[in-house]
Amino acid sequence: MSRDVTRLPTAGALGPADPGAGGPRERLRALARTADRDGSPSHLTVRGAGGTGKTHLLEDLAAAARRAGTQVATPASRVPTPRGRCLLVVDDAHRLDEPTADRVRQALEDPGTSVVVAFRPWPRPPALAGLLEALGGEMVLLGPVDRETVRDWAVDHLGDSVPPALVDVVSEQTAGLPGLVQPLLRSLAGRPRRGGTGLLSPGQPPRLAVPEDVVDLVRAGLAGLDDGTRALLHAVSAGAPLDDDVLAPVLGLDESSVGDLVAAARATGLLVSSGSVVPLVQAVLLRTTPPDVSRRTRRRLLGVLIDRGEDPLPLARSLAAEGVRDPRAADLLERHGDAALGSDPALAAELLREATSSGASITATAARRAQAAVLTGDLDQALCLADAALLDAGTPDRPRAAAVTAAVLVQRGLVGRAADLYRLAGTERAGSAALALLAIGAPREAADVLATAPRTRYGGGTTALAAAEELMAQGVQQSLCPGAAAGTGTAAGGRAGDPADSGAGAAAALSTLTRAAALLEPMGRAALLPDTPAALAALVALHRGEPSVGESVLQRAVAADVGGLPHRPRHLALLAWSAMLAGRLDRARELAAAARASVEVVEPRDEVFLQGLDVGIARRASDAPALVRAWEPALEAVVRHPVDLFTLLPLGELVVAAARLEASERVRPHLAEAQALLARLGDPQLWATSLHWSGAQAAILTDDPATLRPHAAALVAAARTSRYAATLARAGRTWLAVLAGDVDVDTVVTAGERLCDVGLAWDGSRLAGHAAARTADPRERAALLACARALCDTAAADAEPAGRSAATPAPGGAGTGALSDREREVARLVVEGQTYREIGGRLYISAKTVEHHVSRMRQRLGAGTRSDLLARLRAELAEGA
Repeated sequence: MSRDVTRLPTAGALGPADPGAGGPRERLRALARTADRDGSPSHLTVRGAGGTGKTHLLEDLAAAARRAGTQVATPASRVPTPRGRCLLVVDDAHRLDEPTADRVRQALEDPGTSVVVAFRPWPRPPALAGLLEALGGEMVLLGPVDRETVRDWAVDHLGDSVPPALVDVVSEQTAGLPGLVQPLLRSLAGRPRRGGTGLLSPGQPPRLAVPEDVVDLVRAGLAGLDDGTRALLHAVSAGAPLDDDVLAPVLGLDESSVGDLVAAARATGLLVSSGSVVPLVQAVLLRTTPPDVSRRTRRRLLGVLIDRGEDPLPLARSLAAEGVRDPRAADLLERHGDAALGSDPALAAELLREATSSGASITATAARRAQAAVLTGDLDQALCLADAALLDAGTPDRPRAAAVTAAVLVQRGLVGRAADLYRLAGTERAGSAALALLAIGAPREAADVLATAPRTRYGGGTTALAAAEELMAQGVQQSLCPGAAAGTGTAAGGRAGDPADSGAGAAAALSTLTRAAALLEPMGRAALLPDTPAALAALVALHRGEPSVGESVLQRAVAADVGGLPHRPRHLALLAWSAMLAGRLDRARELAAAARASVEVVEPRDEVFLQGLDVGIARRASDAPALVRAWEPALEAVVRHPVDLFTLLPLGELVVAAARLEASERVRPHLAEAQALLARLGDPQLWATSLHWSGAQAAILTDDPATLRPHAAALVAAARTSRYAATLARAGRTWLAVLAGDVDVDTVVTAGERLCDVGLAWDGSRLAGHAAARTADPRERAALLACARALCDTAAADAEPAGRSAATPAPGGAGTGALSDREREVARLVVEGQTYREIGGRLYISAKTVEHHVSRMRQRLGAGTRSDLLARLRAELAEGA
């Protein structure tokens, strides 16, 4: 027999306090058809899982019928003699026996009786099937309610100000089951705070503390289930999918019986259509089931899922969290931990630790756990774990443990010991061993180690990491070649008359290190390194007078997080160093602070640079108290991390600061150590030039010709093949002339501009400023002061975009920012058609300084061509007129 079906997705568990809620129009139409006095009897069937509100709907219909004068009866009561209309209400019809079903079918023959039958979708006994066939009429389908209905009910109980987050949590926890939504809201309404305020715990996502009376209600409902249904719900709550071939062995049943059990669970309303248990019910079920029962269920489930080829990682992790030792869980966690080492070291650390909790060998996993620890910045834990592996001669993972320990020792200043450990790590780490040997001044040993590195048919390392490590060592080797300090020649933007660039070694070094950096970028934070190629490339670039090259490579390394947490402060500190040399002191402070904040504990290698930055920034800011405060910590940092090839820059800064503080004796041993290191490496010009420049500055400050002489001679000798050294030598001679009172404006301006070209804008500005203070000619003083200001402005304009990492971009962009007063003066003359030389003559600055101003204005205004620039300059000048 056919019947009409009405779905009432918003019908719910309605009590006397909930009149009219839950689809009132549909319900009233059904009631009208049932209790219509003038028409033939109407029959109604209501189908829905447990908790969807069938019983409350029947109670509402019965109450409406009584108000209309209709008698109400149930199968358990005696059906009245039809002296009017009668409504027969049959609840839980899925439990009817055959005799009761017969009595209901007989009532269908009474023309004055209407029948309402409510039942669950399962089971469907023959008595119910026959009754439904005879009943006909309309069927109402009840189910979970949607979020809008939950919100309406929440407003009824808690007021109009109910937070949307509370509605979301209630909907999610109850899965919209009316039999849970209504009791939960009623219980929440009884709490002291109204309107939903304060009912959620802070955090993301917000959490709701379920009232105990609601927990008791759920517990009682679970207790009323048969053992099989409860066991199935428990298995699904533990993570089992609704697959017969999984549930059967987990529950100890035949597969043929699982289908009925699933249907029974769905009929309770506690198993939702997605195949999961209602979250609130799941939490109570897992909490109330004895722990040993839950553990056995999860272990059986784990074995079944693994046997059919799955990797139930969340299940294995939950077992590990409870300390359950299971070899299959341990193996699964270990395998996933190994895989995560290459992409997510933090996750790898958690998984490998959980593997040991599940029974994996502590010694066998120690080296991998150490690697994960060092990549996440926990160097102390890494050393402890690696030592455990190194002490066990039978551990097959000892090479990995040796590499981990070596990487930590490099950051803590024990570079020589790190070289030995890298050798123990095997030929695959030959590049890192050679790099450590070069850092301490052992070039021959480094070459011998590199010769042992395994090669592919193409000549590179057998893995990307091994190849990158070899490239790093080769790049540093190339930087040690004679003439490697040479800067960019005239063809690439150098000045006419500059020394010829015979620095093929330095160019090759930068190229090699940049290639190594690009090779490691895809590995990101998973690369276990003693140092990063980006940091080494930046050091070569700074020692060569090409800071923009180093900044570019560093920014890419920061964006890719190459080397992970251990190398973040190094990259940021080197960016800060470049900014400090250019005179961008605020930016240098910002980057130094970011470097310190990036790790919980700053390691000695990074501390040397950061303390050197504190000293250098204070000196350049002429902040004598800050310089005094920074001095002692900086000396302590040098003691904790002995000088090596890659820490010469902060040592040079301390040498100059010591001269200012009349404390040169305290750095002399460290300077002698550095000079001996350079001598063992063959006095490479690239690495020695900056240190000689610092020594020359210190000697000038202390008026010590004897100390100045060897540094000046070294700079002059290097100047024959190095533009950077030639620039510093020229600046040194100019400084001496200025201090002697011999101020030549053109010479000073040229020397200052060339210092700016090699990244030393602050030094160039300072030179021009000191010269201005020592000349009596007002025109010369004005020209020199203008040069000093221009060099500072040029450094800020040319280098600021490069100095910012992807994580800390510069505010604004091209086309923003008004022109400075000096730029307006230059702009006015440019618009008039004057040449750079003519403008320089009018403003007492050099033509090169004018060129820097124009370049800066072009960048600020976003001009692409000269005609575009002129048009924008005219608009700016007109706007400011």
